[in-house]
Amino acid sequence: MRFKNKKNTLAALGILFLLAGIIISLDGQDGSSFIYFGVGTLTATLLYYGIVVGRPQISAFIVGLIILHTGVLLIVKGELIYPSEFGLITFVSGILVLLNSGFSEYMRDRKKKN
Repeated sequence: MRFKNKKNTLAALGILFLLAGIIISLDGQDGSSFIYFGVGTLTATLLYYGIVVGRPQISAFIVGLIILHTGVLLIVKGELIYPSEFGLITFVSGILVLLNSGFSEYMRDRKKKN
């Protein structure tokens, strides 16, 4: 089954889960997992169709920054739970994602247009 407009389908699915979670919560049961799933689906739909489709370089840059900072946190704070090498590998992966994001080419081309 193919959907014509995936954006609307994902938004409707998120709203469906959100409303189901709210109705379950009003009934006195725990509907928080449905609420989280609905909010997560709506947020992911907005982020993907708002940023990633139009500007993939910016989204790759943001993901690289998140990975890089996760590596820094693992190096600094995670030494009791994880070995510091795991944080170092995560940090280097974040640097590689940042370098391969194409953000500098995007900025260069943007300046040429103006």
